[in-house]
Amino acid sequence: MRMNLGCYGDNVAVTPNIDKLASRSLLFTRAYCQFASCNASRASVITGQRPDTISVWKLNTHFRDTAPDVVTMPQHFKANGYHTEAIGKVLHNYGAKQKDDELSWSTPARLDKISHFKDYAQDSNIPKGSAKKTIVAEKPVNEDHAYVDEKITKDAVETIKRLAEQDVPFFLAVGFMKPHSPYNAPKEYWDLYQREDMKALCSETRPEGVPDLNWWDSIEIRGFTDIPDKGSIPPETAARMRHGYYAATSYADANIGKVINALETSGAADNTIIVFWSDHGYHLGENGHWAKVTLRELDAQAPLLISLPSKESANTNAIVEYIDLYPTLSELCSLPQPTDIDGKSFVPVLENPKSEFRQTALTQVCRPWSPNAPIEIMGYSIRTADYRYTQWIDHNSKAMISEELYELEKDPFQRVNVAKMSESSDTLFTHRALLNSANSRN
Repeated sequence: MRMNLGCYGDNVAVTPNIDKLASRSLLFTRAYCQFASCNASRASVITGQRPDTISVWKLNTHFRDTAPDVVTMPQHFKANGYHTEAIGKVLHNYGAKQKDDELSWSTPARLDKISHFKDYAQDSNIPKGSAKKTIVAEKPVNEDHAYVDEKITKDAVETIKRLAEQDVPFFLAVGFMKPHSPYNAPKEYWDLYQREDMKALCSETRPEGVPDLNWWDSIEIRGFTDIPDKGSIPPETAARMRHGYYAATSYADANIGKVINALETSGAADNTIIVFWSDHGYHLGENGHWAKVTLRELDAQAPLLISLPSKESANTNAIVEYIDLYPTLSELCSLPQPTDIDGKSFVPVLENPKSEFRQTALTQVCRPWSPNAPIEIMGYSIRTADYRYTQWIDHNSKAMISEELYELEKDPFQRVNVAKMSESSDTLFTHRALLNSANSRN
């Protein structure tokens, strides 16, 4: 889920429940994931460590295989007297080989291994046989939909009621599938929108001066049967995809509302911290790109809301990283601070939203992206107050292949790479040092 939410200024999005949560939360305008893809980002969040620290970059790598002794966030809470449970996509749901992390949860995770690409309401759209995908967006013709998010919501509502009646503090992780592709949602959520209102945020052409490494023709999207294998996506198809994405976002919002309502009804809300986050951002045709896995602001930036009981709402421009959630929640709940992690607590920002926190936020991706192909190139990108700076590094020799620099106030969608412009030399020099410093923390 990207920043297409009412509380983040999107005038098209219909997200009343998330907006209501934002009205009593600290809203972060500069929160960044550590890897612009599901599995690596989620592994980074739950361990509080950067992808390079735990060696998790691909969809099919489990952090227990590369960093078996790491203590996860829920595992830390569990060791300190909390009951911990997970429902839905909390870690990654990529196939049967991606096992649950049994050390993290007091009971086995539920509804955690269901494929996005089989989550259709109409039988005719569910992939058959060896086919992996069918259409990119489904609008059911009847109300008898059966998406997994409704099962996740039902389980979460029942779980909250059960846990609230017990005299044990709980850590509950609830992960919804939408708005991940395919962009499927019940008809009522499609009907909230006029298709012509949903436009790409900038030009849909590929920017000039951007290296091939940071222009990504998403294999996730190209695999659907109604998307051409190569070349531009027809405008009517692109419009339908955006419509479906917004519908799926509103559908997620409705399910989130039901979970929050259950918490309030249970009586536990007055003593519960709520964290709303997405594993990474997303492109909807901007710069000719769909989905994720670039080192661009639209993929690296993601929403983050933290609601504390009896705390007034506010917005903050402080730069934070998702690895900071682990130590922050530990401090808020008076747990011992976790050791051997890369994140740091941003409780000072919660106490004073105008305070600064990090100078940079580091995000990375790898090339090639195929889960089974060895990594040849790693991209590293930092967000500073005014710029995004990116380096592409040979994974073996560590030699720099190319670099990018964007002045975000003038160029928020990174259309103009100013790295080779003479007037940018001082800024480039400074950001090279900042990126080296950020990477040295790995």
